[in-house]
Amino acid sequence: MKLYSKEEARHMLCRYHNLDGAEALCGKKGVEKIMQRIHSIQYDPLNVVARNADLVLQARVRDYKESDLYNLLYKEHKLVDGFDKEMCIYDSGDFARFRFVRNEYHKHIVPTLEHRNQMGVLEILDDVRDFVKEHGMTGTKDISIGEVRESRWGHKKLSSAALDYLFNKGELCVADKRGTQKYFDLTERVLDVKDFQCDQNMTIENFLEWYIERRIQSIGFLWNKPGGGWQGRFLSEKETRSSILQTLLEKNKINEIQIEGIKESFYISKNFQEYMKYQGSNGYARFIAPLDNMIWDRKMLEVLFDFTYSWEVYTPVAKRKFGYYVLPVLYNNQFVARFEAEPVRQAGEFVIKNWWWEPGIEPNDNMTEMIIQEMERFAEFLQINNSPKNIIKL
Repeated sequence: MKLYSKEEARHMLCRYHNLDGAEALCGKKGVEKIMQRIHSIQYDPLNVVARNADLVLQARVRDYKESDLYNLLYKEHKLVDGFDKEMCIYDSGDFARFRFVRNEYHKHIVPTLEHRNQMGVLEILDDVRDFVKEHGMTGTKDISIGEVRESRWGHKKLSSAALDYLFNKGELCVADKRGTQKYFDLTERVLDVKDFQCDQNMTIENFLEWYIERRIQSIGFLWNKPGGGWQGRFLSEKETRSSILQTLLEKNKINEIQIEGIKESFYISKNFQEYMKYQGSNGYARFIAPLDNMIWDRKMLEVLFDFTYSWEVYTPVAKRKFGYYVLPVLYNNQFVARFEAEPVRQAGEFVIKNWWWEPGIEPNDNMTEMIIQEMERFAEFLQINNSPKNIIKL
């Protein structure tokens, strides 16, 4: 079992995610290439500086624009919305395999409808299917069938809940999204037939091997401890996970490595090493999304990077240690700071209202220069023209 220092492990992880910018991944083609590597990005609708998925991609892909992701999702349908870790964005070629996950979600739909006093959804499914089949892309505002006046949660219209039901089953796909409003259509009209029908003979055992190896690839490497890295259907079950990890080792599909100072071993995909051929840059800084793949497992983040991060969006104001929507700052494989920005769409500019250096960090000229360059790059991604001296407002 190969042994790495923490410094080497951090370098490998940042290199794998192209956070050092060593690979010239650019624009839409760059998005496609990084998605082939990490497979999945967690979706979250909050848009304070930008949405999580866009923040993940801008940190890895040069000249990235939000339209690149939109086009891949809703024009070309090479990517698709679906449940993975949570609601995620992933390659449409994985859609058929994810029927196992959709089936698990489906098992919980009826009890949920019963709890929400929405059992009438089951009686209108054919009507909603027929409506979508006839009218094409359908949003919740386009269809009104049934009402649940006494429901205290979620949709007031049964037809809206029915759209979600059919989406969770895989009968409908998100064909377009305008802001946070989803528009559904029949899956066979959205996805390529090969994506819709592939791997029909895959067994649950085949799926679990594929899924666990894929999750390792989504992060880079991962230990066998409970946490955000293994969040989701099937993967959170340690007994199943441990058994499949052993099978993957025996089949020589993954390797086991050790990192100095950490008792647990880590699992790494066979294809990980191919990304090590690129030489890292002489210096870089990146602003990291709150739900970035590399920090899915917060405990692993803490032991590898000596960086503790909690997304405080849902934390009561009085209990927040930092702020509402705080982004970590990565510099040369080390987390050196975090910041909270003013809501960009409201302010019309990129302004940092709070900046916190990590304990023990003493900024030098190179660090300052790299962070200023990243501020400029980030403002360009946001399509906002303001200089670094106008960005920090402390």
